[in-house]
Amino acid sequence: MHRVVLGLSLVLMLVPGGAAAGQNQKPQGSAPAPAKKQSPDFIDKVLKILGISDSPGTLKGPGDEVVSGEVWMADLGSQTTHAVGSGGRYRSPVFVPGSNEILALSGTDLMRFSAGSGEPKKLYPVAAVTKLVGFSADDPDKVLIVQTDDASGHPRIGLLSVGTAKVTPLAYDPTSSADLQMIENLKGWTRTYGNKQVYVRRQTKQALSGVVEWSDVFLKADGQEAIDVSQCNGANCGQPSLSADGRLLVFVKTAPE
Repeated sequence: MHRVVLGLSLVLMLVPGGAAAGQNQKPQGSAPAPAKKQSPDFIDKVLKILGISDSPGTLKGPGDEVVSGEVWMADLGSQTTHAVGSGGRYRSPVFVPGSNEILALSGTDLMRFSAGSGEPKKLYPVAAVTKLVGFSADDPDKVLIVQTDDASGHPRIGLLSVGTAKVTPLAYDPTSSADLQMIENLKGWTRTYGNKQVYVRRQTKQALSGVVEWSDVFLKADGQEAIDVSQCNGANCGQPSLSADGRLLVFVKTAPE
């Protein structure tokens, strides 16, 4: 009698779908748990913006004090510079992909310049936008913007449609050190385009009145010495942006104090 009980126990343990296995099976007809949707990564989106590097710096460079001024352009081939338009108080100019036209901010207005001469055209007001960072490499209608801080004191980041004026917010994690480091990079002015980097450097010279300080825009290509492309010689220059073909560079210039 004992041998029969042991035999039945062994059969139940070996047969698939036995009591022990049945306890771990899900009831028939139950729907599978839905897969969690993951939102696109903030840094991946930002890296699609022209001039943004995957190795951002942690600190802003000099030239951030150039809040607004004249729009100037440097021709890197002839190594010459000239003013774009006449006067004005503009900030954060960027080249429109596929053209030599420039977008810049003037107060709360978005302005469009021709790379030649002539007065800029006002497009529309863009409230709470502090900076144009650069255009999307995927969509030439979208420009990355930095907006005023939110209620928690963090800057808001978004994509502005030039055609429709609609702003699409880009969410980031304010507790992520990588996201915050990228935010600092966006707030600074160092930009990387392939093997070229543009940045702002503090300059000094001795004058009769003492030491004169100002900021200039430099271009550095791999394996070559950095070149002072703005040649501001006493005026503060900054906020540089390179054209898509790498021939022209636009920046903001303020009059000497």
